[in-house]
Amino acid sequence: MRMLILFLDFIVFLLTIAFVVGTRYNGLDLLFFLNNCKVMLPVFFIITIVLFIFSFYDLKLLYKKQKDYINLAIAFIITFFFSATSIYFGVNIFNIVTPKTNLIYVFIIYFIYIYVSRKLYTVLNLTSTNIISFGSGRTLTRIKGEVLSLPGYKILYDFKHPNEISGKIDIKNIDFVLLQNELLNQDKQTLEIVAEKFINKGILLKTDLDFFEEFFSRVPKEGLKDNMWLLMGISAREKHIIYPIVKRFLSIMLCLLLIPICLPIGIITYLLIRIIDKQSPLFLQERVGFGEKTIYIYKFRTMICNTEKPTKLGNILRRYRLDEIPQIINILRGDISMVGPRPIWTKEYKYLNSYIPNHSLRMIVKPGLTGWAQLNFKAPPVYCVLDKPSFSTEKEKEEYFKDAIRRLAYDLWYIKNFSFSLDMEILFKTAKRMFIKDKHVS
Repeated sequence: MRMLILFLDFIVFLLTIAFVVGTRYNGLDLLFFLNNCKVMLPVFFIITIVLFIFSFYDLKLLYKKQKDYINLAIAFIITFFFSATSIYFGVNIFNIVTPKTNLIYVFIIYFIYIYVSRKLYTVLNLTSTNIISFGSGRTLTRIKGEVLSLPGYKILYDFKHPNEISGKIDIKNIDFVLLQNELLNQDKQTLEIVAEKFINKGILLKTDLDFFEEFFSRVPKEGLKDNMWLLMGISAREKHIIYPIVKRFLSIMLCLLLIPICLPIGIITYLLIRIIDKQSPLFLQERVGFGEKTIYIYKFRTMICNTEKPTKLGNILRRYRLDEIPQIINILRGDISMVGPRPIWTKEYKYLNSYIPNHSLRMIVKPGLTGWAQLNFKAPPVYCVLDKPSFSTEKEKEEYFKDAIRRLAYDLWYIKNFSFSLDMEILFKTAKRMFIKDKHVS
């Protein structure tokens, strides 16, 4: 569906150019139209990337919450600035036509279309999914409460167990069966009934864990404890030969591109820490890398030595991730990649492994400078390894480690779904994430 919308956007963009050129010059001259297209097509790609960063191609977000269309105004300003700058700098180099007023008209019309089309998508409810549900449990309850209440989904039938079915069910209107994973594991009769009545008749089956993961882009809490489900999902990934090579090449190229930008910022940061905080600006921190190998990452100092108190510049540096700049060295060395789960302090990693099921699976891929968890969730606190809390209930333990559990849920989803396109999405959206405070992130 997303590719269809992208294709439609492209057609509308071309029609917008044709409309503006034809209207302003009392007729559509084909050669003049093509000359404008040569200039405007790169503009379309700039607009698309920025709209992608601001989630205007994330169809789930359009349904899940009211879209903040202030973001659309910001996207308009950013894309217009970059487009106008690149076009007018390229005039002398490539000897291209300068659309000037045409560019303004095309931008205004096209962004009005983006606003209207995204609104219509949610209002018209173009995609409708009918579901029959079996079971209960925390994950299934969460799905029913937050996902299936959206306009695009409807529960036609809801049963605790398949043997509760009485009377005839019209399967023609059912798109898929939503089944509690625990019910499937504990009761053999469940699969027999579901297979007979639905699977054998061509109806798709999804467990609550699979559907939750698909919709929320993270592993559910119940899934973190289900060793069979979790490990099957991870081990099912094919071994990639080209992907690691491309990812390594991309990381090196991005580092080389970032050095001219980050080097001046890094030098200024280094001097400010030395002058204002009167601390040693750089330090090495021991962390866990790929395959639980010990690595040492470079960071700018944000905490007073041997304390947990931030320096005068500490909060600012951490707020804009400026303390991470020296890790370009680690990327070039191959300790970490540009994208992947963040490497955790060694002692904290071992500490969390003893309390959180399957936490060690984070390190079956190379860690990264930025990752899916950093994009979608706030930075968890550093858990004190000297603290040995006792918990009277499982709920108390989950509450105490809730931030680390949520981070793990996002990291494992990335490990199960990593791809070149996902890495590019994370890189694009990280630029926006740097300017969003943790409290505004889910």
